[in-house]
Amino acid sequence: MKYEHQYLIFDVSDGPKVITESLNTYGKDGWEIKTMINVGGDKLCAWLTKGTPASSPDPKAAEQKKIDKLWSDDKK
Repeated sequence: MKYEHQYLIFDVSDGPKVITESLNTYGKDGWEIKTMINVGGDKLCAWLTKGTPASSPDPKAAEQKKIDKLWSDDKK
């Protein structure tokens, strides 16, 4: 599994509705909140992680692709 990380900064004075809507939007794209800390008294910093499955190499498929390319008329 490969992971992407990013952070979001929220202004506390914007209220919980803005924070919730933003996190829900990111959640629909596969982002998951990992932690949230207070920064500078009036800001919140949220760290998000998104996992993407890593495809493992298939040696048989790679060899077949190589052979197919060698025997094709396609000059690409």
